[in-house]
Amino acid sequence: MHMVPGQQPQQQGYGGHPTYPPQQASSQQQYGGSSAQTASPQEVAAYRQLLQAVIQEKQLQNMIPFNDQRLDRYAAVAPAKVQQYCNRFHIPIEVGRDLVKLALFDIVLYIDDSGSMSFYPDRIDDLKVILTRVISAATLFDDDGISIRFINWHPKTGDGQKHQITLRDLNHIHDEGFGERVIAMTPFKGLTPIGSSLKKHVLDEDPLPDEPADTTLGILRKVQQGTLQKPVLIITITDGQPAGENLGPNDTTLRDVIRDTASKLSSQPRYGPGAISFQFAQVGDDREATNFLAKLDSDPFVGKFIDCTSNFENESAEMMRSVPPVDLTPDLWVLKMLLGAIDASYDQKDEKSSQQPGAPYGAPQGQYGGPAGYGQHTTYPPQQQQQGYGQQPPYGQQQQPGYGQQSPYPPQQQQPGYGQQQQQQGYGQQPQHGYGQQPQQGYGQQPPQQGYARSQQGYPPQQGGYGAPPPPNYGR
Repeated sequence: MHMVPGQQPQQQGYGGHPTYPPQQASSQQQYGGSSAQTASPQEVAAYRQLLQAVIQEKQLQNMIPFNDQRLDRYAAVAPAKVQQYCNRFHIPIEVGRDLVKLALFDIVLYIDDSGSMSFYPDRIDDLKVILTRVISAATLFDDDGISIRFINWHPKTGDGQKHQITLRDLNHIHDEGFGERVIAMTPFKGLTPIGSSLKKHVLDEDPLPDEPADTTLGILRKVQQGTLQKPVLIITITDGQPAGENLGPNDTTLRDVIRDTASKLSSQPRYGPGAISFQFAQVGDDREATNFLAKLDSDPFVGKFIDCTSNFENESAEMMRSVPPVDLTPDLWVLKMLLGAIDASYDQKDEKSSQQPGAPYGAPQGQYGGPAGYGQHTTYPPQQQQQGYGQQPPYGQQQQPGYGQQSPYPPQQQQPGYGQQQQQQGYGQQPQHGYGQQPQQGYGQQPPQQGYARSQQGYPPQQGGYGAPPPPNYGR
């Protein structure tokens, strides 16, 4: 999907006329309301609740207490920041609200630069789009930016010295243009030792002789020293299964690295396994890579510490087989990639359990087919308890909406609910089906083979209130 940032499709109903009420018809309000709109206390409280839900799910209370002032700061700026992102990338605000959860994490983008990527230029195009989205989302709330590491290429190699790239350059990246330039100069050669390089270049990265120690990631070293200040989300982008590790075709290096990381985190009371989250996302359509990620995601031990997102085509087909079927779009795929490792409601939707009757992304917890209501097993003090489905919300927040219920957000920032007339279209395309109707693609059929960067699908109907807190992730 060749997207042009800032270009907004016209919102139309089935007859070709805008379905917004007059006060919502301006182009600035199509995806989240006017940028000048002041957030209400209820909206800020709702964002704070989303942040608390992540802390509870990932068991991060020792790193980020519920009364941490950072939560207030993130929640206060979230309405405007999320709206900014939604307006730019044409994402419904109901989905975009979950982006606030990324504020709690430092993000590392761990990129497959193996030779197979160079044989398929579309995979590199997809990588550039993903990189743009990750940098944009990561810098909404945090000035730290993101870090980039590669499976093969490292600044201490000849290629890094040739381009005068240092570790400092690969940290705190805010500039989307710089991210694309790094990809452009990446040699894309070699094999795919995902596990050993994850340990060497990310988790246990050692300082270089000519650079300060604080320019290296060395995440596990910081854990052991007690100096890791924020949880870390490591997003791996790959087009194939591991190759070039030391253990041969039945290699378990990646699993062993994740198990070892979880064990080390568990031994540190301040942190715990939730301090490092792993996301593995596929670009390209290599079947062996798809099968490898599926096995990794369903691994009885490792699976509960990670999330795996298959390529857009496979994820779309999987979501069509869920009950009820969900018409996945590229934008929702990106959000799934960003949030799946830190929000179980996104992770659960592409697993086999999603083929049973269940709620789509973000549906209220405790609803028929959805996970148990959050708050049934909480340890919050009374003033901080999270809202279970059908319970009264905290902080003066209004009830989160179910099907057909009113949104707790101000009217100018509401998106039409399930069953209403507004049709989210693809860029310049006519609507393919109405809300509540089945997409033209039959169940179980493979969608057209197209990379993320070339898809032209519209948005799916949003079915349920986004942001309902998920159940704890561990032990599932």
